[in-house]
Amino acid sequence: MQQSPRINVTKYLFNAFSADIGFSTAAFDTQSYSTFDGVLRYDFGTSLSNRVPYLLLGGSYVVAEETTPTLNIGAGTTFWVKPNYGINLQFMYKFSEDRFESQYSHFYPSIGFVYSFKSRNLNPRLWDRKH
Repeated sequence: MQQSPRINVTKYLFNAFSADIGFSTAAFDTQSYSTFDGVLRYDFGTSLSNRVPYLLLGGSYVVAEETTPTLNIGAGTTFWVKPNYGINLQFMYKFSEDRFESQYSHFYPSIGFVYSFKSRNLNPRLWDRKH
């Protein structure tokens, strides 16, 4: 299996909601595909915390032998380690109707590095304290 890095752009909207769009490609022994994703994320009002868990709901167009729309549901969290840098863990389920045989429903986990153009005010951590 070969997969390109997943590229995401997320914009905070309002009241703990963010819009996220993403793109990635993958090649397996039997199939290759590209996916274009759009989701709405809800972060429980913790977007200013060091750890930001969220739920997501959205959709994708998976381009394989045919174009297949999917319904995406999932959860994730971002761990902010510096004011502009974080690590994101996400687990998404891509539901595809049975009539689309080119792409079946599947889980899509990911891990990634995050860069924020706007510096965040992080809560002090144990290792940040001056002894």
